[in-house]
Amino acid sequence: MGTTASINGHDSELDLAPVLAGVRRLTLLADAAEDPGAVFAALARELIATMGAEEVHIHRLAPAAEEELVIVYMLGGDGRLSYLQPRSERPPGVSWVASTGRSFLAVGPRELTASVPRLAITAPSASGVAGCALLAPLSLAGQVEAVVVLVRRESEPYGERSIEEATTLVDQAATVLALVQARAEAGTDSVAGCLNHRAMRRRLQEEIGRVERSGGRLSCVIVDLDDFKLVNDRYGHQAGDSILRQVAQALMGEFRAFDRVARYGGDEFVVILPNADLESAVAAAERALERLGQVFVPDGSRGVSASMGVAEWQASMTEQELLEVCDAALLQGKREGKGCVTGAVARLS
Repeated sequence: MGTTASINGHDSELDLAPVLAGVRRLTLLADAAEDPGAVFAALARELIATMGAEEVHIHRLAPAAEEELVIVYMLGGDGRLSYLQPRSERPPGVSWVASTGRSFLAVGPRELTASVPRLAITAPSASGVAGCALLAPLSLAGQVEAVVVLVRRESEPYGERSIEEATTLVDQAATVLALVQARAEAGTDSVAGCLNHRAMRRRLQEEIGRVERSGGRLSCVIVDLDDFKLVNDRYGHQAGDSILRQVAQALMGEFRAFDRVARYGGDEFVVILPNADLESAVAAAERALERLGQVFVPDGSRGVSASMGVAEWQASMTEQELLEVCDAALLQGKREGKGCVTGAVARLS
């Protein structure tokens, strides 16, 4: 059922179903998005598809003296360009929205030139309809993090109800963005539920600092799932994500409580083993390899196979060097037939 809204004095039927569907899609994104860019791109697609925007410009605000990133989405959200803009050159309309936290509608060449001159909408189109831009704040914890600009060049300007619906989508994106950022700050991978890459690097640096100060041993394992692309191709990415979660759970269940499992990226994991020499780390990795064989692909035809490279930290190694030694051992194992654990015999030169 449609809802009647007034647009420039005219009544128009506004169907709320597409907006509600957009809100649901953005909500589901909270479980899959790994960075703010994915949230902004999804928001732009919804605003173009649902609100009739021809372009969506997102101004990501920055502190004084820093450059700000502006991303322009077009062509249904599939086309994209970006540029850096000095904060001192922030458009007046964007500055007003950033300082007040309120939406602003600019209609016609004069208002557009005064508020967002870079849009360069200079005159009514051939249809006689003036261009417009709706500027809406995207706020987190009471602070405007970005200003979203919906651009119409050939359509009727936005009416009051349309502005409310656009604001609903922007606010929902802000909620999703807050969840994504909180998860990143907590160091949790959105798919696997273990540490993410950044948190792994931080933890590995901390462990290296500990052994440098007080002695002890430290080992690391890189786990690469064999032929995982075939799983995604055959069963779909949702099934692949489910396997990644099960793998993470299996690794966390097999290694010690104070070992740390992280998703390195794609189908690779890293396990950090404090107080473990190479021999004990290899033995633990072999037990984990057997455990992964109990994680089955969707049709139950086989368990997950993985190759693992293991290395022990040596004095003066950085976390990157330790990971490179693990990776070299992993590649050696893959060349020898996959599905095995390979301990590093020497540090990379």
